[in-house]
Amino acid sequence: MGERVVVSVDEKETRRQRDLERLERFRVLDDTFMRQVFKDNLPLAQHVLRIITGIKDLVLVREDTQHDLKRLAGSHSVALDVWGEDPWGNQYDLEVQCGSDLDPKRFRYYGSSMDIESLLSSQKYSELPMRWLVVVLEKDPEGAGRALRHYQMREAGGKELCDGAHLLYANAQWRGDDELGLLMADFCESDPDKIHDRLLRERVQYLKRSDEGRDRMCRISDEIYNEGLEQGLEQGLEQGARDKLVENVRALMESVGWTAQQALDKLGVPESERASILPML
Repeated sequence: MGERVVVSVDEKETRRQRDLERLERFRVLDDTFMRQVFKDNLPLAQHVLRIITGIKDLVLVREDTQHDLKRLAGSHSVALDVWGEDPWGNQYDLEVQCGSDLDPKRFRYYGSSMDIESLLSSQKYSELPMRWLVVVLEKDPEGAGRALRHYQMREAGGKELCDGAHLLYANAQWRGDDELGLLMADFCESDPDKIHDRLLRERVQYLKRSDEGRDRMCRISDEIYNEGLEQGLEQGLEQGARDKLVENVRALMESVGWTAQQALDKLGVPESERASILPML
């Protein structure tokens, strides 16, 4: 490992003020903040999934943020934003996708990884649980005119395959007076006092307004910052480590407000390596 970065008192205070300013701009739709909103908060995850999926009696017995899935050695890593499981073993994953660059194959891979995690070697395929992969899109490429796009496997004639796999895109641009329309507006709101949903509003107010919540968010920002500075290229540029490097660059861009080039500069990534990394960002 490289030498630990020493930060002066003045720099710490400057960084804290910058973190607090960024905290005010965060929305539930932003990755880092979204994970903290739902962290160790099963009732909120259950509540939000009920609204988006329309399953009013959905009950979660387990919930986890950044849920790491086991994989075969050398395969692409997957960490689910907000994962949950109901009493029958059915799985739910809530993801956010910022921007308009939607890659459906990403969520195909996520769904496959969830399936692999769900079935023990001794179980039959018929025991594979149902899974819901729910993705809140900041900008749906198809426009703001539809609230939801629900995909299930069907034959050309329209008959459903009934394999238990659901992919649901929720459009954050959708606005309406129903629960879903108000929730999508809430996901895009940075001011906690303007959030309609009570459970979501209380959680965001805690993270943005309470001393404990603000300290927690600043501490997380510092952890991301230091991890990026200390690990950087020390992981090497093999595929698994390259994924980690990309995560560190993204984290620095989000928590510190740097551009991709500034983050790459700070991590000491050689110019010769950047051409292969920038497309992954």
